[in-house]
Amino acid sequence: MGTAVESSAVAKAESEISGDDGQIVVLQPHVVENAGHVLGNMFQRIYHLVERTHAGDVAMAVDLDSSIRRLEAFLQLLMDYVAPLSLSVQEVLSSDVVQSMAQQVDNAVGQPVTIEGEGPADGRLLVDAGRLARAFGLLRLRLRRQPGCEEAIRIKIARRTDVASLALTIVIPGGCVLESSSESEIQWAVAEKLLEIHGGMLEQSPTASGGVLWEIMLPLQS
Repeated sequence: MGTAVESSAVAKAESEISGDDGQIVVLQPHVVENAGHVLGNMFQRIYHLVERTHAGDVAMAVDLDSSIRRLEAFLQLLMDYVAPLSLSVQEVLSSDVVQSMAQQVDNAVGQPVTIEGEGPADGRLLVDAGRLARAFGLLRLRLRRQPGCEEAIRIKIARRTDVASLALTIVIPGGCVLESSSESEIQWAVAEKLLEIHGGMLEQSPTASGGVLWEIMLPLQS
């Protein structure tokens, strides 16, 4: 965990985050970074103990290892949510962004994704590829192939000329979406934050058939 948490905690300036109640919380990046170091050291020690447990009770060691990795992933989410994040941007084609999202959906449900619309295939965006992939990967965790997920997931693409943005509308049948949980809500919040720091947007709304619509917008450069 040391490397993952520490890398997400590094930032160059203080960040002010306003809570729902209007309270301002000031985060000092060096404090968040130090917390990442402490957590990383703790997890190194815990994994060492797991290795020692393998010698006595393999089944317990496997369960313990799984639980620790889930805790580690959740702490990574929490760090991503509270830590100020910087971007290392590069120019990418909008068609590559669409294909990236489609691939994440395909990986989650194991079936082809239908792409519709006349979007700006040659449009260009300035994005941090790693941060964007992280956002799409978190959205993928909300999907799974289960009964009722036979219908193809559709991604509708369009250019929003009023705000010069690439707009993706992802139409997801209800059977493909996992039930909401406290963990999934934080995953969504981090994905939303990662898109917002790009100047974009992420929204979800229900459909009449019991599914959901995900709407993603990212600003176009051309």
